[in-house]
Amino acid sequence: MEAIVAMLLSSVVVVLVGTTFLVQNRYYATEVKRALVHDNARAVTDLLTPVIRSVTEGGVVVAGPRTLTVRTPIVIAVVCNRQANFADVYNEGGESAIDTLEVAGVALRDTLTGAWTYANTDWSNIDGSGGAPANDCAAKGADTTGVAANFHRIRRLASLTGLPDEGDLLMIFRETTFSFAPSAMDSSTWALYRQPYGQTPVEYATGIDTTAAFQYRVNGSYVDTVSAGQLDLIDAVRISANARLPAPTGGVEDVSFGWSVNIQLRNLRAVK
Repeated sequence: MEAIVAMLLSSVVVVLVGTTFLVQNRYYATEVKRALVHDNARAVTDLLTPVIRSVTEGGVVVAGPRTLTVRTPIVIAVVCNRQANFADVYNEGGESAIDTLEVAGVALRDTLTGAWTYANTDWSNIDGSGGAPANDCAAKGADTTGVAANFHRIRRLASLTGLPDEGDLLMIFRETTFSFAPSAMDSSTWALYRQPYGQTPVEYATGIDTTAAFQYRVNGSYVDTVSAGQLDLIDAVRISANARLPAPTGGVEDVSFGWSVNIQLRNLRAVK
């Protein structure tokens, strides 16, 4: 009888200890997943916020609920010498400041309206290596002392944006597409993809919910899609970067986190 009672009490203790362990283990697993969905959602906005804030006027190319394509400056250069088929320009850091692999084109700023004329091309098509751009700009009055490496030559502008005047601004830009789509690494969730112009999309943040989307503020109201004729009216982008992961073993509900950020396109002109 004593042995039976001892075994019964031992079984009760084992059950209680086992139950406590399972509850604690499930709680820990849930907290780990909760931290992960927070990180996934914030990773989306951490990537997109600085990019969207640097978009110049006319830099939004595609504005849809799942896809956003924007143009952002790699460098802004000043034209200091113009010839029939090229322009010599100055920018801080010179050619070494240009990520040539991400160059998607060149843009010329209209001095009267402030608008940019964009032309897609790669760096090899516009790179004007050779010549003496620093000397040519010095002959036009530019101070090149100690900064000759900051001058370089851009070709084929006549057929791309039109020839600039001396003193005009040129932009070497990148074009990047961001999209929400099913994850290639985890088929149960979606992900944010980043695709530089002409390159393969790269999965950046996994564990995104299917409700993740972009919205755009046009004339004071947010909409899911903006037509090509109204892209220049966008003055802010809302990112709903909701994240979701399946519940841990034994859990009932998925672990989710809702995260929304409004980002002002601060480099647009105040008057449209």
